[in-house]
Amino acid sequence: MTTLLKQQAGTGAGDRAGRLARFARRLLAKAAAELSRQAINRRVLHKLSVMTDRELKDIGLIRQDVTDAGAGPADASQFLISRRDERREARRRPSR
Repeated sequence: MTTLLKQQAGTGAGDRAGRLARFARRLLAKAAAELSRQAINRRVLHKLSVMTDRELKDIGLIRQDVTDAGAGPADASQFLISRRDERREARRRPSR
């Protein structure tokens, strides 16, 4: 029992240091993931920018979508997917 109390009493600073280390690891992992996501977005936008208008149309996009995705601060992939989905939905709706 006294050994347990001694272990618990001595872990205050060590526990804080451990929590700080875990926090730092999570923070670095998030930063690395964000940099990786940004790099992937740049590659995708580059590949889309060299496609012909016909190729873009085949995947439901237009050249302006690629330009807009590159200019926006949001995730380019999500932006392009939402634009494609908007166009699909507009084609499915009957015109009045």
